Amino acid sequence: MPVTAIQWVVIGYVLTHGSLLLGCGGLADRWGHSRLLTWGLLISAVAFAGCGLATHYSWLVACRIVQGLGAALIFGSAPALVTLAVPGEQRGRALGIYQMSTAVGYAVGPLLGGMLVDGFNWRATFLFRLPPALLLAWLAATKCPAPTKPQEAQRFDFLGALTLAASVAGCLLALSRSRALGWSAPLVVTLSCGAVACFIGFLVIEKRSPAPVIDLRLFRNIGFVIANLLSVMANCARFAIGLLLPYYLINVLHYPATVGGSLMLATYVLTIAAAPLAGKWSDRIGTALLASLGLAVEGVGLWLLGQLDAQAGYIPLAMTLVVVGLGLGIFEAPNMSFVMGSIPRNRQGVAGSIASMMRPLGIVAGASGWSMLFDWRRAANPAQAAGASPFQDVFVGAAGLCAVACFLSLFRSEKKT
Repeated sequence: MPVTAIQWVVIGYVLTHGSLLLGCGGLADRWGHSRLLTWGLLISAVAFAGCGLATHYSWLVACRIVQGLGAALIFGSAPALVTLAVPGEQRGRALGIYQMSTAVGYAVGPLLGGMLVDGFNWRATFLFRLPPALLLAWLAATKCPAPTKPQEAQRFDFLGALTLAASVAGCLLALSRSRALGWSAPLVVTLSCGAVACFIGFLVIEKRSPAPVIDLRLFRNIGFVIANLLSVMANCARFAIGLLLPYYLINVLHYPATVGGSLMLATYVLTIAAAPLAGKWSDRIGTALLASLGLAVEGVGLWLLGQLDAQAGYIPLAMTLVVVGLGLGIFEAPNMSFVMGSIPRNRQGVAGSIASMMRPLGIVAGASGWSMLFDWRRAANPAQAAGASPFQDVFVGAAGLCAVACFLSLFRSEKKT
């Protein structure tokens, strides 16, 4: 299957997940977080089965879109269930454990997926997730707090959710296609204009709606806006590693794939260890201070990564990735706690959706931006194109982005739960 076809297997999921997150979060606030979580897990189980049994490319892409819907329902309700299960003064600790669990999944997933592909085939990566999804759906239905009485369905702002989904989808798709086609390509320009038009329509609808998906007054809170922007920037900087490190390891350092895979895991080691501690500390000393520290540490790790050359050893490389992971572990839980704490507890589905949506926005922006920077630096220095120089430039650029984010974070007042 050509790469151009494979990318739609990824894009179909990311677009659906990212564009529906906020609408699903608002729906969870009205119809019950545990109910939406259960439905999300059941829909995901159906999607896993469909992907694993797909016999046609279109079938596979369609099931990936369904999987994106299931993920939007899950991430639109899970953070809210976490924060509502504890008192407000313990929110950071709870979110730290949540972020730790997420990091474990990101660390173990690729390794387990590779083992399943090697031992069976690509279908096993989907079918293997079917039993856990069904088990978790049963646990969500029987063990999670019973949902409160749902609000009237007609009060949900479906038109607002639809225009917002179209706006986010157009933005993500324009970013993802900009590298291959260029920003001036008719398709990219059309998608960008359509995204802007849909977003303007969303703003108009939200101002007139008696029960908007998002209360636009939230964006008068500068700290809230900055916290979400920081999440986009941190994930954008982080994705320089996800995008280019495998090529750097294989093409420049000439490491075998298995060694490269172990180095990729190094990024998550201290993220897993630091996240619950950072969340706990944020309940005591405030969220903004720790988030700023995390961004600074992530930036130092990326800068150190940018200083390595074509003769870099395994240990120095692993240590720089550990520093990046430490920074992310310190940053993510406090920053998410800041966002969740800025929104009333009866709107925690929307709060969690906003916080979760920043990750795919940052990743897609990073995929486009770092790719263009890498290609530009490689074209500007053809004599060094096969060496480490273009990679170093990108990693230093990502460190600079973290520095800017850390500076912005200083404009927030300390947020204590």
